Amino acid sequence: MGERMSQPADPAAAVIAELTRRGLRIAVAESLTGGLLVAELTRIPGASVVVNGGVVAYDTDVKRSLLGVSAELLEREGAVHPEVARQMADRVRRVLAVDGPGRSRHRDDGRRRPD
Repeated sequence: MGERMSQPADPAAAVIAELTRRGLRIAVAESLTGGLLVAELTRIPGASVVVNGGVVAYDTDVKRSLLGVSAELLEREGAVHPEVARQMADRVRRVLAVDGPGRSRHRDDGRRRPD
C-alpha cells in the first residue's frame, strides 16, 4: 500500500521545547477554553521551566474584575471579541509576571526582579 503517515509531533511538547530553547516564558489567559490550554502545556514534563501559570476568566465579571477588561467594552462588544482577548492577555502578562514576550520578572532563583 502506500507510505504510512507518521504521527504529528505533540504540539504542546513542541511549544515547551521551543520556549525552553529560547529561554522564554509563557502565561495564559483563557475563557471559552476553560483551562485546556494551560492544562495541555503543563502536562509536558519540564513545563514549569517556561509556564508561569494561567487564569481562567470564563465569567464576564471575572474578566472585568480580575483581568481588568473594560466594562464598557464588555457591554458594547460582549465577551468574545478580539479587544477583550487583547486586554485579557495584557493583564495576565502583568499579573503572572511575564515582561513582554517571554521575559519573566522572576529570577532563576524564584525571587522577583526589581521593576
